[in-house]
This record gives sequence, C-alpha cells and structure tokens, in this order.
Amino acid sequence: MLTTSRSHQNLGPVIFSLVLTLALWLGSKWYFNEGFDNFYKYPAKAASLLATVLMCWCIVLSARMAFFEDYFGGLDKVYQVHKRLGKAAFFLILAHPLFLALDRMPDVPAFLRRLWFLAPGGDRYLAGHNLGVASLLLMAGLLAVTLWIRIPYHRWKRSHEWFGLVLLAVMAHVIVVDRDIARYPLLGLWMYALLGLAALAYLYIRFFYARYGPRYAYCVDDIEKHGDILQITFAPEGQRMDFKPSQFIYLVVHKQGIAAEPHPYSIACGYNRDSRFKLGIKQVGDHTRSLDRLEKNDAVSVYGPYGRFSDRFLAADRDCVFIGGGIGITPFLGMWHVALHSEERLSLDEAGEKLMEMHPECIRNWKSPLVSLFYVCITEDQACFDNDIKHEVIQSHFHGFKAFEERGHYYELYLADRQGLITAEYIDSRVREGVRDKNIFLCGPTPMVSALVAQFKTLGVSEEHIILEDFNLF
Repeated sequence: MLTTSRSHQNLGPVIFSLVLTLALWLGSKWYFNEGFDNFYKYPAKAASLLATVLMCWCIVLSARMAFFEDYFGGLDKVYQVHKRLGKAAFFLILAHPLFLALDRMPDVPAFLRRLWFLAPGGDRYLAGHNLGVASLLLMAGLLAVTLWIRIPYHRWKRSHEWFGLVLLAVMAHVIVVDRDIARYPLLGLWMYALLGLAALAYLYIRFFYARYGPRYAYCVDDIEKHGDILQITFAPEGQRMDFKPSQFIYLVVHKQGIAAEPHPYSIACGYNRDSRFKLGIKQVGDHTRSLDRLEKNDAVSVYGPYGRFSDRFLAADRDCVFIGGGIGITPFLGMWHVALHSEERLSLDEAGEKLMEMHPECIRNWKSPLVSLFYVCITEDQACFDNDIKHEVIQSHFHGFKAFEERGHYYELYLADRQGLITAEYIDSRVREGVRDKNIFLCGPTPMVSALVAQFKTLGVSEEHIILEDFNLF
C-alpha cells in the first residue's frame, strides 16, 4: 500500500499538458466544425484524453530521469507526483465509460451492459470498446494492489511491471476506436508523441535500466546488527559512486537466497574520498530479513544515488532542525556527520577543483549551519542509531556535549512511550531562538510528519522552509 504525501509540488508542466490536450481537441472540433450529437460524449472524451496524458506522465516519471529529479527536488518527490497522477488517471478513466453509458439511462440494465464487454461481431468500434474495458479492469486491479492493499514489496514491484500491458491496451484502444485522434492532425501528433515517450520510458526502466542505469559494483565491508536494524557498510569494487549525505540508492544483492531485485535505502553517512557508504536497514519484510545471509565481501550492485534532501542544508544559509522518526533517522546521519566535522575539512589545495564543485561540505571554508537533531522512537530499544549519533559528537572536534552545545548544536532522543507524541511546540521550546527562522527537515512515518508540518505552519514557519523526505513506499 503506497502512502501519498500532502506536500505541495509544482505540477505546472503536467497542468500545461492537460490544458494543451483539451485545447487541441476542442480547437480541432471547432476548426473542422464537428460536434457530438450526444452531449455526454464531451465529458467522456475529455476524461479519456486527460487520463491517457496522466498515464503517460506516470510512466515517464517512473524512469528515474535526472531531469525530473532536479525539477521536482528529488526522486522521492517525483514518486509522490507519480502516485498522485496515477490516482487521478484512474478516476478519470473510470468516468469515461460511465459518461458513454449515461445515454442509456434510465434503463439501468442497458446502462450496465454498456459498461461491460460486448460481442464484437466484426465491428471495429466494438472491438475497441472491449479493449477499453480490458485495460480499465487491468488498471483497476493493479492500482488497487498499488494504492490500497498491503502486500510484500517484491510482489508489489512485480505487479507494477504489468502497467506496461495497460499502456499497450490503451494504445490499441486509441488506435482502434478513437476517431478524433486519428482524424485531427495536431491532436494525433501530440497524443502519439506522448504515448511513444511513455512506451520508451517503460522499455528503458523495464529492460535496459539494469544494464545502462547509473550502476556501481560494491561489496559488503562490514555488518552490524542491532535488534531488527542492520547497519551495513559497502566498499567500491571498481568505479566509485559520488554521493551527497542523505541520498538513497537502489541495492541489488548477488547472493543465493536473496532476491536479486532493487530495493531503495537511504545512505546513512557523509561523503568520503574512499566512496564507502553505510545503510541502515530495518528488517520488516521478506527481502530485508533475507539480508541476514549477507557476509563480508559479498557482491552487490548499487544504482543511484538519488535524492535532493540535503541540498538546503549544504547551502548553509539557515540553521536547521532535523526530525527523524524511527528508521527515518537514516537520511540525517550523513548530514549530522558533516555538521559536526565541518571545521575539520580539506584546504582548497588539498581538495582539488572537482571535489570543491561537487562537495562544498568537504572544503575548509564551508561552515555548517547550527543543527538541532531530534531522534523520535517509541521505545528506547528501538533507538539503534542513538549511540552512533552520540559517538559523532564525542569523535568530533567538540570532544563531547559541553562544547557541542555551547557552539549551538543540539541532540535529543525523544521516546514517545515516556513523553507522548512529539509536537512542534515542544521542538520549538528546545531549539535555540525557536524554529521560525530555521529550515525544518522531516523524515519518518507519514502520520508523524503530516501532524508536525501542520503544527509548524501554525507556529509561523513558512512552507518553503519545511523540507520533507517523501520516499514512503508503504
């Protein structure tokens, strides 16, 4: 079951494509002086065209292209847009046959028959109708699994791959039955171009991404287990991956007994010149539990990195508040390391031009903003990263919490079973000079994040200063 963030996204290009589609269709109708005798065909046709455009967007966005990641502010945001558009496409496509059948009312049996398969009898239109019904049923089943039914990740991922068949059925339906797209040149060019792009995106992510995507060969270098959390460190086996703190990767393990399918995990460390990185993995499903079989030197493939969560922190223009709930603490661990070691960086001569461009946080003249970190867990035994966070303070140039807090940083392990649900008011009371002029970063369970966002807005924090990691698949 997928969760959908309520955070605002700039959907300008999507809205423009929808408006352009309607303009091309209605403009063509006007230019050729052709209308429908049945009024219900107008909303039915509009719903069909708009749903097709949204479906194309969904498939294109799923291809993990850097262009869209840059535009939307991270792959996690791209997937949130993808899920929203998928929902909208489903309800629009559902409206298409309903409006087409409305002219049968008040004859309810005839109305219902119109919504189901019809005997084609050699009729091209009826064959296209049946293709449309088939694609709608397949899409409904897949979206139910994707959005509303909780199933294991690997089964959800495999079911998601069937959306290519939905696209194929929709394309066949358009070609067979859609007279407007075939008749109107500009509309046809636009719609076929969108369908072609969607088909290319699907082929890429389904068949070519594994070989031609941003892939790096790594191996397991160290494994630690704390309760149901695995902390695994990986070392490069060839070309090194360049990453920023808080980014995430797709991990594929090459070992018998562990499914060789990509799973997303946040990088739980800052960048280092050896390109080693750590993942914090909560064992909650079949795949994550199978990672107990991993041993030192086991080979893996890493795809990525993705995400833009740390960009505002690295800009160092405002002090920051980090709030990580449960396993949602992992994106903050790398930024935490960077913040506490910012006075121990390389000189300009030592760094080199490329490192200065890619990683300003590694350069001596980069000064970290002040950071207040809240690690939110239900019980103390769930706080498996608490010692790591505290060790960063001890191992930094502060050498302990006294100088660390005098500098203006702050850390607190917040335990909900003792203190109740965390609130924005509580965080505001613990942060030096309050939260109103800070960048607020949140990652964790959707109910916690949604509640805190609303509370921070009530306190007067601008929405543009609330930064979310939205990569919540379940």
